Amino acid sequence: MHLLATIPLTQVELRWDRELAGGTQQRTKQLRGALANAFRGDDLFHQHDLLTGKTLYRYPRVQYRWRHGRGLVVGWGQAADRLLNLPWLELNLLLGETPVVVSDAALTLNQGQFGVGDQLGHYRLETPVLLFNQENYRRYQAMTPTQQRSERERLLVANLLIALRGLDVTFPERLYATLAEPQTCTCHYKGEKLLGLTGELTTNAVLPAGFSFGHAVSHGYGWLTL
Repeated sequence: MHLLATIPLTQVELRWDRELAGGTQQRTKQLRGALANAFRGDDLFHQHDLLTGKTLYRYPRVQYRWRHGRGLVVGWGQAADRLLNLPWLELNLLLGETPVVVSDAALTLNQGQFGVGDQLGHYRLETPVLLFNQENYRRYQAMTPTQQRSERERLLVANLLIALRGLDVTFPERLYATLAEPQTCTCHYKGEKLLGLTGELTTNAVLPAGFSFGHAVSHGYGWLTL
């Protein structure tokens, strides 16, 4: 492997004072809203400029996920250190209509390594990746199966490069990416129904577990595991 960058990565797993049901997409959105409100003085948590309120168009350094009834908060780079120093225990949050208290917070600090692989690597999409918007999905629907595969690979490469650049990682080689046996699902983001893809990602990029790419990564989409 040719190492390109090592970036701090912190994960905080939040447990609650009660059992919580509910779908992953819905709960992730609620977790993001609750923590963005709790830490509204820090734009890392909500992607809005504190002075103007305008959206900050950048790769989110804080990302939200939901797994087995627990909330996951992931921080990259400067956000990794920020997450380590917050008062998580006994934090009161409102998840949708449900008030909860953080009863336990398990913090894990890693060093995420990015590089160019000597051989192809394989990763699993823990959550669907969003590659399409309304416009390019209409074009995609009109394509032949062969054209659709080429378009998926083009979008995979483009979105991986965008995410890498968002973490200040420059990929010096030609990036290759394909999705084996992709499965489709309907995902909801900002009131729109979008096509999500799951499956196994094969690429010549070396990526750390926990890395996310595509649209709406702060909402839990596009999450890769080894």
